Amino acid sequence: MHKWRIYSAALLIGLLALSGCGRKEAPQIASAGDNKPQLNNLQDRVVGNVLELTFVLTGNPRGVGFQVDRTEVDPYCQCPGFWRRFYDRPPMPVQVGEPSKRLIKLKNDTVEYLFRIRAYDIDGNLGPWSRAIHAKGVDLSR
Repeated sequence: MHKWRIYSAALLIGLLALSGCGRKEAPQIASAGDNKPQLNNLQDRVVGNVLELTFVLTGNPRGVGFQVDRTEVDPYCQCPGFWRRFYDRPPMPVQVGEPSKRLIKLKNDTVEYLFRIRAYDIDGNLGPWSRAIHAKGVDLSR
């Protein structure tokens, strides 16, 4: 009976640790080198139910792409959930040094989303994640 209580307590503590707020992702390996992929001049704005991201990719002249992750803000603790890949544009040479734009439709006006974006190059080197970008759609019927 005593062992059962210890196992139950350990299981409960494990479940609480997994469901708690905070950073929920594996550690990311940062790349080194002169041509490290970078996301520059990131700007965001919400227009109606669309999040508009504009930026410039720099790095490896053979190709740089970008990844966008999304999560929802938990309404009770106001903290992010698990990040999931939302969009991935593969590395291409034509994207290096040119202004880029990504439009993201916000389908729900009752959920606050967080987005983050990073550059990566054709060799698989990862740039740092951007700051978290808050976005929420609006009820257009009002």
